[in-house]
Amino acid sequence: MMNKPNQHSAPLQERVDAIASVLTEHKALDYTCIDLTEQSGGSFADRLIIVTATSPRHARALADAVSALCHEKGDDFLGIEGLQAGEWVLVDLNDIVVSIFLESTRSLYRLEDLWRQLPREGQHDE
Repeated sequence: MMNKPNQHSAPLQERVDAIASVLTEHKALDYTCIDLTEQSGGSFADRLIIVTATSPRHARALADAVSALCHEKGDDFLGIEGLQAGEWVLVDLNDIVVSIFLESTRSLYRLEDLWRQLPREGQHDE
């Protein structure tokens, strides 16, 4: 099932940039943003943002910061999964998905490798 885009939200890149800023402000590590538009045809998401947290508490704080930003801006927010364990927290923003990993969990799943041939934007280590 395809989600309908939020008609009131800012352009996609503006929202991605705002999320990147919030994650950076909250000390997220190893930020990567993958453009999924060609791969998924928009059915999964248009962007996948992947970051590393230093602890389960830090992962929850990052997810809460992204959630607060979306609520403040009136952007789509479909939910958060994985808060309890905090090893892999997924924040679903409809056309943007944010995956927040502990370093060991990110190394285990290696999500970036699934889409290694796709364009990356803003990849950096803060």
